[in-house]
Amino acid sequence: MNKAKKLTIYNQLAGLKKDFGFGESKIISGKTLQWIGILKSSPIGDEYKVKLTYELGKNPNVFVLEPTPLKLAKGKTSLPHVYDHKKQRLCLYYPDWKEWNSSKSIAQTVMIWAIEWLYHYELWLITGGDWLGGGTVHGATKKDIIKNETKNTI
Repeated sequence: MNKAKKLTIYNQLAGLKKDFGFGESKIISGKTLQWIGILKSSPIGDEYKVKLTYELGKNPNVFVLEPTPLKLAKGKTSLPHVYDHKKQRLCLYYPDWKEWNSSKSIAQTVMIWAIEWLYHYELWLITGGDWLGGGTVHGATKKDIIKNETKNTI
């Protein structure tokens, strides 16, 4: 079985420039990739200034820079599916499940997940706090999640 080839930071940069060339992308100190630009959840969605950072050997991170703070759904005191409320670092996938690795294009995975997160965030605002984007409770184990999903489908 062939192991998927890891993409270099320059491969990742080229993918971002090709698919998200409207943003500003650069490599910092030869090992960290950064992209800053405006994303929309849909043609009629709001605009968000977003920053993606990716350091070799680590998982990419996506932050909403503007607006700050993001609006909250009526009656809610915090944002759904974020790792850091203050920095607005989005929870786009479950790292323990290895949904992303360095053989995958950031432009074709993480950036699309960020757009999808924004879409579900806007639905969360509209529905008054119902997160329709799926995901998991932070800190839950894979065994707990599978057990809970199995219980909810029976």
